[in-house]
Amino acid sequence: MTASISRTQEQALKDLAAKYKVSMAWLVRYAVDQLVEQGREAQLPLDFARRG
Repeated sequence: MTASISRTQEQALKDLAAKYKVSMAWLVRYAVDQLVEQGREAQLPLDFARRG
């Protein structure tokens, strides 16, 4: 899988990875796990107009 993120998002991930001493890949997997879990429990308030 490939995902495109903004430079701002990339820098935020790098900062979080350094802060918590984990890889950026681990953070992305963690975020995906959280989103999947939330989606199972309730309707997510996704704003599809903002895609891009």
